[in-house]
Amino acid sequence: MPGRRTDILCLFLTGVILAMLAADLAPLLPNLDPAKMGVDYHLYLDVTSRWLGGGPYYEPWQVAGPYATVPGVVLYPPPFTLVVAPFLVLPWIAWWALPIGIVIAVTVRVRPRVVAWPLIAFCLWFPGTTVMVVAGNPTMLFVAAVSLATVWWWPGVFVLLKPTLLPFALVGVWRRSWWIALGVLVLVGLPFWSMWVDYAKVLLNARNTNGLLYNLGQAPTMLLPVAAWLGRSRTPESTEIGSGTVAA
Repeated sequence: MPGRRTDILCLFLTGVILAMLAADLAPLLPNLDPAKMGVDYHLYLDVTSRWLGGGPYYEPWQVAGPYATVPGVVLYPPPFTLVVAPFLVLPWIAWWALPIGIVIAVTVRVRPRVVAWPLIAFCLWFPGTTVMVVAGNPTMLFVAAVSLATVWWWPGVFVLLKPTLLPFALVGVWRRSWWIALGVLVLVGLPFWSMWVDYAKVLLNARNTNGLLYNLGQAPTMLLPVAAWLGRSRTPESTEIGSGTVAA
């Protein structure tokens, strides 16, 4: 039967890709440099802690004039401080456990068909995914937001906190709850009005040869929850504010 043959082929491809992932990780894990583990996690906790202590969120030289967007440069908008702040008191493992746990839980919930497994496996194998997890890059949080958006729609709005990932924020844009969440996000951002001025300068002063493609390498990882959703065998009811429907 054609359908069965397709499933067998997809299972084979998934196995091959996961074997490639295992082969990549086998020599990497024993030689992992501790100095590079959680480097982004520590960066954003440090700058958020500095800001809460009365210091600047962005480096003065970012605001003063042109600079190169090298690793360690903060380019997130001001409200992102509210995302990071809770992790100053939460155990360090929560930075990884929460987003990864959300992605796994939603994937299990929608039960993607076998035909989607190779794409999901590819997103896991993609080198940028490993780098993201090892470094503790905040993009993990946005992958989790997209996962939640495939169930409740409105969490996709929070991907706007990383403007270079804008297309992924549009998951759920056709639902009323998404627009309500956008309104809430705008209201939350209003008290940061003075920091928005600095943020505008930070973006205008940034110099990067890739321009808007700066985060293109993170796209395959961001596609993981989208692949699971497109291949879903179960369609959960979405929670719509004011509609009376609740997720199954």
